[in-house]
Amino acid sequence: MPSSNRGTHPYQRFIPREEVQAVSAWTFAPVGEAAPAPASEPEPPPITPEDVEAARAQAFAEGFEQGRQTGAQEMRDALTEPLRHQAEELAQRVAGILAQAQAELDAVQQALAQQVLLLACDVARQVVRRELTQPLSAVQAVVLEALTMLTDDARPAVLRLHPDDAERLQPALGEALQRQQVRLQADERVTPGGCVLQTRLGVVDGTLQRRWARAVANLGLDEPWQPAPASAWAGTAAYPSAPTHEADGATDTPPDPQEAAHG
Repeated sequence: MPSSNRGTHPYQRFIPREEVQAVSAWTFAPVGEAAPAPASEPEPPPITPEDVEAARAQAFAEGFEQGRQTGAQEMRDALTEPLRHQAEELAQRVAGILAQAQAELDAVQQALAQQVLLLACDVARQVVRRELTQPLSAVQAVVLEALTMLTDDARPAVLRLHPDDAERLQPALGEALQRQQVRLQADERVTPGGCVLQTRLGVVDGTLQRRWARAVANLGLDEPWQPAPASAWAGTAAYPSAPTHEADGATDTPPDPQEAAHG
């Protein structure tokens, strides 16, 4: 009689081939025999004294090599560390010596440059003095340059020269000075080779001291032309109320028209 639950168990007599995963033959052993015991692993060979000695020798050799390498590294470190410190100290000392040498060299060069400038000033001073002993072309050029700064509203004016220069320039500049309403006046306070032009509006300082000071100032020096006596021309100090003009520049102070007109 068929079972009533056939619908819930469709495979009761066989399993379809597509559902079979793996199969093996099942062999029935005799009922009276016991199951065979699993095969035991072979025992390791016994350790001999030779094996122990070989292992000890190998361990000793490995430890010895490791210790030798460690000791060699420590020895290298111990030797190179002082050398490194010495090299750093030596480098610092050399850098300090080089810096000091460079500073001393800069100081020497600066001192030499200053000496060269002073020497150039001495040479220029001698050249100017030699030129002053020549004909009055140099003094005449300074006077003419000062006269070019004379404007109509600044006339009349007074041209002050050293007595020797005034005596020698009078014949050459007499007519030109008269046309420009300029009166020539000898003044021992003016250094030979220079001039001072006093106008109603100010003073044109063409003294040798002023021109020399301006020239050496361009070189960064403060060298006087020569030690001046107390009675020598002192530029604006002799006429503090008059504005002073150089041959190529001017500085303003209140004028003294009466002094410029009458000298």
